[in-house]
Amino acid sequence: MIHELIFQAFTERSESFTPQIMMTPWKNLLLLFIIFLYSANLLTAQYDADHDYPSAQLSTSWTNNNFSAINITKPSDSSQLIMRIILLNLPSGSGIGFAFGFLSNLSSGSSFLAAASVRIRRDFLTEYVHRSDVEVFWLANRNKPVHENATLLLHTNGDLILRDVDGALVWSTNTSNMSVVGLQMLETGNLVLQDGNNRTIWQSFDHPTDTLLPGQKLMAGQKLVARVSANDWNEGRFYLSVTSEGLFAFYKSNVPRMYLNFTVYGIKESEQPSYIRSVNGTLALYMLSAEPSEPDVVLSRPVDNTAIGYMRFDSDGHFRFYNDSMEPVDLLTDVLQECDYPSICGDYGLCSNGQCSCPAGFARELVSDDQSESRCTEINPPTCENRISPSLLQLQDVHYFNYVDPDAADLKGIPMESCKQACLRNCTCKAALFRFYYNITHGNCFLPSQVLSLINERRERNVYRSYAFIKISDDRESERGLPTRTRVIIGVIVGTFLVVILLAGFYILRLRKKRDTEGEEERLIDVVDKYSEDMQLHWSEVMQMMRVAVWCLQNDFNKRPSMSTVVKVLEGTIDFEASLTDVTVTTITGVTQEQFGTSELSPSILSGPR
Repeated sequence: MIHELIFQAFTERSESFTPQIMMTPWKNLLLLFIIFLYSANLLTAQYDADHDYPSAQLSTSWTNNNFSAINITKPSDSSQLIMRIILLNLPSGSGIGFAFGFLSNLSSGSSFLAAASVRIRRDFLTEYVHRSDVEVFWLANRNKPVHENATLLLHTNGDLILRDVDGALVWSTNTSNMSVVGLQMLETGNLVLQDGNNRTIWQSFDHPTDTLLPGQKLMAGQKLVARVSANDWNEGRFYLSVTSEGLFAFYKSNVPRMYLNFTVYGIKESEQPSYIRSVNGTLALYMLSAEPSEPDVVLSRPVDNTAIGYMRFDSDGHFRFYNDSMEPVDLLTDVLQECDYPSICGDYGLCSNGQCSCPAGFARELVSDDQSESRCTEINPPTCENRISPSLLQLQDVHYFNYVDPDAADLKGIPMESCKQACLRNCTCKAALFRFYYNITHGNCFLPSQVLSLINERRERNVYRSYAFIKISDDRESERGLPTRTRVIIGVIVGTFLVVILLAGFYILRLRKKRDTEGEEERLIDVVDKYSEDMQLHWSEVMQMMRVAVWCLQNDFNKRPSMSTVVKVLEGTIDFEASLTDVTVTTITGVTQEQFGTSELSPSILSGPR
């Protein structure tokens, strides 16, 4: 670079300084002149960097790359975000001002047309302009990012048009043929299109995203939509809206759920639409009146309003005031407590005085990499697909943020039992929330398909009573708190044990049956006449005959065989399998009855007196 060449030349001249300087004065003068010109150039560059370029004329275009931008911010150590500045306004050369340009995420390649506040710092030696502390407060194409080499055109017809690199139309101000002559970034942070009389044709203040700058209004019918996270500017789950009745905040789900209901009662005195705005670090509500009258309500906290400040509806649903000299201030503290926010403890979380816990049988689970968000999860939850019979876990004196909405109840004026049954019959219902005054036979029933944070602060804050019945699986009690792998291992062990028990029982029965059969055989052999050679030689036939005889002598004649059956058995044409343990025999004399399974047979009993 030129300053390095000058430094080298100056060093070389210094090494041989004595007589040569006196002998060639014109060379020394030339060197001094070059140094003077370089210094003037640095001063001019410094002047240009410290001054703004807030406006642009018709038929001007810009491309989303480093060559088209006038200046580029330097990404911080923790972020890959840069801003390629198109317009810059520095009030009074303070080094803090407002910029308009392409905001790019180097890691994802996504870019947005944005307005932001910037703080300028300059490295004098390297001539590099550093802009840090970029705070985005307005986005044109919030949910439709563009890519490298996208173009922005201020058309000759007065329309400001954003197209992606493929030429697709992404966004425009729709101001063609409305006498627009130029685009300007005002020192208030408002981006405007003006006509030849400096009248505003279009302004960014009329299209807020998630931030209100001083003097900016949020009109009835408009809303602030929170971003997903600090560096993800897509629309998140929370939004704040203004109506002619007051200020309201919602959590977006399949049906928006209200968690702030700030209604202003009275007679409207002004014909102007209702609005809210930032006034000296406070949130002023003009619902019934309008300026220059005093606001109907002021929501405020002590703030230092000497620095540039702004109000932003944040990704957690809080509405805060920010400036450089203090910590953020929650503007809704007077109307909302910490546990009133829907996501404070995550799904199914119980919030008590700002502290989170989980219902019995639910486990805490982190849902973000930075461990800042968590929720309560149930093992094996009932769904419409798994067909597990559900039951309800009762939580007494537990309230829900959505109770502030008088129209949110799914069923009104019903008994508590009917509310519970309605949830059990609906597979998409995750909990039955029942709110009543004094009689459980008449109350309002809420059947959410997603259960957000629950308020577990008893009855101190509300005259109404409330029960929460969370839908769970019937078999949940036996598996409560056990992970899936543990349940599988326990199931295998229990199943194996039952199989072993069944096999052992079957083996014992076989042994017992064999023993009983052997016992019968032994008792029959005992009654065979040991002195009869014929019986000893044909003892098996004798035993068969005795079996048939006992079969025919049963007291219950229905169990006795027919004569034809006896003949077939004796002929061997059919098998005979009679158990002697259950047969009762009457002696010939008719004196006694005995069971073969309990008493010993003797020859005298079978043959009678000799």
